[in-house]
Amino acid sequence: MGAKKGKILLVEDEAVVRESVRDWLMDDGYDVECVETGEEALERIEKEDFGVLVLDLRLPGVDGLQVFEQAKKLKPETKGIMITAYPSIETRDRARRLGLLDYLPKPFKVEDLEKIIKEALQEVVERKLPEKQDWVELGAVSFQLCTRNYECSSCGFAQDIQDRYGTITVISEDEMNDLKQLPVTERLCPYREWLGTRLEM
Repeated sequence: MGAKKGKILLVEDEAVVRESVRDWLMDDGYDVECVETGEEALERIEKEDFGVLVLDLRLPGVDGLQVFEQAKKLKPETKGIMITAYPSIETRDRARRLGLLDYLPKPFKVEDLEKIIKEALQEVVERKLPEKQDWVELGAVSFQLCTRNYECSSCGFAQDIQDRYGTITVISEDEMNDLKQLPVTERLCPYREWLGTRLEM
């Protein structure tokens, strides 16, 4: 087996799913830690940094969405993927609002999960440029809907990103105008893609 690709926390109370997903990801070179409850997950997240959280929606005690919400408070750069055998529009929309990378109904293909994890961890790698560089490329990902007609200056989420990462290069004015033509239910936040900027070190 080659070098580890990144550490993943898998939060799943169903043993068969937990073990099969763990084995697949470990065989593909990932460092995977497993816990069965939301409480255990939060204890581990507080003590250690994970590249991605893979969370079952229904867990004993604290559910997957609550775990991710609390994890973001502990570590704002936390990335997460929700998996569930009980998908619903309500929980899917809440997952998007919280900033989860994806929402996968069970049964899902582990290849699809691995692809999302790979893309998420690649962003982390691209942020960790050598200290000798005089700039750093940073980014933010969100799948939440825009409720302010793309007036980012009045959006708390956009302001939070700018406060944490400095001046952010969003999308062009023409692209923004195209987004404004979409139905309200399809107007995703412009920060949903990789956004880059240069900051003097």
